[in-house]
Amino acid sequence: MVASTQPPQIDTSQTTSQTKILKNFWYGIEHSASVSTKPKSITFMGHDLVLYRGSNGQAIALDGRCVHRGTDLGAGWVEGDCIHCPYHGWKYESNGACSLIPANQPGVVIPRRAKLQSYPVQEKYGLIWLFWGDLPPEECPSIPILPEFDQAGWRSIHGDFNWEGHYSRVIANTIDMAHAPFVHASAFGRKDSPAVQAYKLESGAWSASGFITFETKPAYSLKFILGNDPPDGIFRATFYMPNVSRVDLQFGRFQFVLFLVHLPVSDRQTITKWLHIRNFILTPLVDGFMRRDVVKTFVQDNQAVKIQAGAAPDDLTVEIHAPSDALELAYRKFYNQAVEMGWV
Repeated sequence: MVASTQPPQIDTSQTTSQTKILKNFWYGIEHSASVSTKPKSITFMGHDLVLYRGSNGQAIALDGRCVHRGTDLGAGWVEGDCIHCPYHGWKYESNGACSLIPANQPGVVIPRRAKLQSYPVQEKYGLIWLFWGDLPPEECPSIPILPEFDQAGWRSIHGDFNWEGHYSRVIANTIDMAHAPFVHASAFGRKDSPAVQAYKLESGAWSASGFITFETKPAYSLKFILGNDPPDGIFRATFYMPNVSRVDLQFGRFQFVLFLVHLPVSDRQTITKWLHIRNFILTPLVDGFMRRDVVKTFVQDNQAVKIQAGAAPDDLTVEIHAPSDALELAYRKFYNQAVEMGWV
């Protein structure tokens, strides 16, 4: 018998818990500036939510479908702290309880089951964060810190990007150390220098980070900022469970941070709420150029994300890994740890 020289086929179609949402974490779900007294519908891995602001400007998050006929409450209206269904006018308090059914005759009792789930929310770094879980939020991992956001000498811009892939693949892409020479070859990637230097994995509480140095190939706006003799770059990637990644790039005295909150929409769609924070050229006049650079990079990354096979598998032996994958593997291990704790 002649042994086969064909490599084994990798079955990535197996069931993976990463198609589900980890609980007992804070999830960034929207930019604060995008939420007002006009209700806003949010889809969170197939779960419908509604966001709006109450009478004091506080953000309120509830299940997004009326318990009567499943109507989208994002099409409703807000009065004070309450939201009304656009179909039959049912009124829900900020705690989710139905307090008015207009069609009822006086004295008719509202069913106890006429209640929406409400969710704790916080606002930080110009983002609305929703707590998804069944433990007290104070006993669970906190929102990551981002000191540059309101620090003097830094300027922040923000935006959204729609990915055609599962959020586990999007997070992996944003912390990946090895794809730039190929995915970004037409921009800042050096295809003639693809080797990734060994890096030390720095683990924290539900987070990990690593950095490498590289020979700079300026692209986009950095061509004009760094000039013809750019310094070597430092690339640091960090993730915070369950859906945040951070990219730090430094070229001498020039630094910028990409703070990325990846909203899981479905198995094949992720929306990233991104912040770009820079310590150079602080005038708003260049914000458009910086925004364009971020989007161009994500467009190239999306071409790689959308051709991958669904969610990242839980079983680390299903795919074959290289040393440069250490940071992504740390994410998967933390994910599996949360699953083993019953946080899914």
